[in-house]
Amino acid sequence: MAAEDRHFSSETVRDMQVALDLAWSSLTPEQQAQSSKTLLAARILDAAEAGERGPARLLMLALMSARRLSFCYNRVG
Repeated sequence: MAAEDRHFSSETVRDMQVALDLAWSSLTPEQQAQSSKTLLAARILDAAEAGERGPARLLMLALMSARRLSFCYNRVG
């Protein structure tokens, strides 16, 4: 679904922003270098679009995504 077709309540948008900010700030500089805030945001958006609304769950999914990327990067790099 295109970004312009996504509609969320203001509370959900706030929860997604909080989850993104917390996820990004909890990553080490090395993890941030191996990840992308945009990719974390996309994971959060996808989860919210699938119906996830819990801020803690959105945060967890974003962190799992970042750690997965970091793991893959370290295995290849």
